[in-house]
Amino acid sequence: MDYLETISTYACKTYEDLEEHRSSLTLVHQGESGAFQKLERGEIKLHDFYAAFGEQLSDPRNKEVYRAYLKKQGREKGVGDIPSVKVDGRELFQAMMRETSVADERIFNAIKQLKASGKFKVAALTNNFEYPDNDLAEIEALGGKLPDELRLLFDEFIESRVVGLRKPDPKFYQHACKLIGVQPSEAIFLDDIGMNLRAAKALGMSTIQVMMGNSLPAVEKLQELVKLDLLSTAPASKL
Repeated sequence: MDYLETISTYACKTYEDLEEHRSSLTLVHQGESGAFQKLERGEIKLHDFYAAFGEQLSDPRNKEVYRAYLKKQGREKGVGDIPSVKVDGRELFQAMMRETSVADERIFNAIKQLKASGKFKVAALTNNFEYPDNDLAEIEALGGKLPDELRLLFDEFIESRVVGLRKPDPKFYQHACKLIGVQPSEAIFLDDIGMNLRAAKALGMSTIQVMMGNSLPAVEKLQELVKLDLLSTAPASKL
């Protein structure tokens, strides 16, 4: 696997992979000042993000970061000069978004069951970004917007781009709890990303990791906690 393939592979994995490899990927190495983080806080527009995203990933200094990653993995032997690459920020980000745009029907069903019970407040806490106005081709290239049917299932739909905070910032979780009127210790937080789960757990929340492509264990654990059958009508996951 060459340098560009490695950048693309990691960038298309879950965001936890990006954060866990902080020393090896410019995307995360930029920290809270990175283009990705700014986009999710609503601080820059999408097309400005594309340029900054591509520039950060194309930085020649990334070659030494990549070499350090190979060394850490025990794969440095035999690696000669590492070529510079030019990453198309728009193309890569669109690929990332398409990877995450398919709804998990099992999770979708569990949300509907929770709402129907009338026993719980259900909120979405999402790191997202602002789609371009009236650019249907661009929206389609990004995998499309979240269906209104899913958005309307939640009592609160809390967006990073609107609030100006993003997971795993503890203030984002605290804002959500205040909005729905619960203490963190009363909340159950589900996410696919380890760093987001760790931040929630540190605040006292119960946490459940949802594995991409296999949501069944997460839903089974959730139904144990809420004492409801969340699987009886659930179809197989489409992820």
